[in-house]
Amino acid sequence: MSRATPRKARGHKRQPSNLIPAISDYESDAAVAAQQSYAPPPLRENTELNLAVLQRYVPSIFSILSIAANAVVYIFDSVAESWEKSGVEGTLFVCTQSPLPGDPDNTPRACVFVLNRRGLGNVIVDLAQVSHVEIAGELVILRVEGAWKEGERVLGIWMHNDREETRQAGPAMQAIGKPLTLNELFSKQAVNQGQ
Repeated sequence: MSRATPRKARGHKRQPSNLIPAISDYESDAAVAAQQSYAPPPLRENTELNLAVLQRYVPSIFSILSIAANAVVYIFDSVAESWEKSGVEGTLFVCTQSPLPGDPDNTPRACVFVLNRRGLGNVIVDLAQVSHVEIAGELVILRVEGAWKEGERVLGIWMHNDREETRQAGPAMQAIGKPLTLNELFSKQAVNQGQ
């Protein structure tokens, strides 16, 4: 007759109790955690934080020259001859950029960057592409060439303080839902400043 095949031992094989993790009472763990102190994060100024954020979008930016806390970007529609909101509102930065790597003259570069609070699309204008600039109070009008597929485009950037009137007028203008001309846009402001 043939031999019987060896069989595994029946029953449950128990684990030794010293392999079971110890139950924590949190008090003793707190002492261990207190001993493992971590270095505090370095203190950074707002300018450094802003620069780090801008460099995520445009790595060639190396300094911020000027900041306007509130800016709204308008696009001039030449067919309708009116200004339309672009949907970009946020902080405006004027930045210097490092020269292009292949530029033997090391021509300095700069840009206007509007970091959008209302969406993901920011406005970045290379100042080398700007052919004409007009400044009228809080409004800066830029004629930008070659940045868009349609050719040149005229941008209006309205920089304003975050005052009571602007907080009330902004939502009211959005509720109108129509393109605004410059006169419509700034007439109320001119009346308020005259008072």
